[in-house]
Amino acid sequence: MNLVGIASRAGVNKTCLENLINNGEGSNQLAKKIGTRRAYITKFIEGTVSPGIAAALGTSREHSQELRDKIGREGAIGIIIGLVCGLGSLED
Repeated sequence: MNLVGIASRAGVNKTCLENLINNGEGSNQLAKKIGTRRAYITKFIEGTVSPGIAAALGTSREHSQELRDKIGREGAIGIIIGLVCGLGSLED
């Protein structure tokens, strides 16, 4: 599946995913899909877990932070994409 297909599956535009992958930046579209703020997505990519990200992961902030510390930037981007694809499909 290419980036357009993933964006379609997630219910966001391709630019949102490109900015996430290339620049580590959250967007309002991504944030809405997982129930948090855009700044919290960016902070998650940078290394800090917010309560909203922890809630989307279904675990505590401490456990989410431990996971984030282990997976690094690329893993964090993958988690956000997975959350958006998974949680976004629940809206349909």
